[in-house]
Amino acid sequence: MNKSLATHLIQEQIRNQVFILALEKLGFDCTIYTLNISEIILTLMEFRNKTDDLYQRYFTLIEKAVEETDYCNMDEKIQKWSELIYSEMQSSNLNIH
Repeated sequence: MNKSLATHLIQEQIRNQVFILALEKLGFDCTIYTLNISEIILTLMEFRNKTDDLYQRYFTLIEKAVEETDYCNMDEKIQKWSELIYSEMQSSNLNIH
């Protein structure tokens, strides 16, 4: 259950960031708008110690996903990226229980 919810929220975070970047390219100021769900996602992934390094790793993966996601087959790409991000974060040495 936690995996499916976490990957769904990762998908939404990627989708949101793609949308924000598109609005910024059109000239909108989106500095005050963020979808701040990373802490929830990391909690669902059972990270207890949420260090700056952990967040850095997560956001680096999100940024890479956003860079490689466009509107062509967006849902499929986002789904694949969410699974990859989930797996990468779980296999990370930073996940200390």
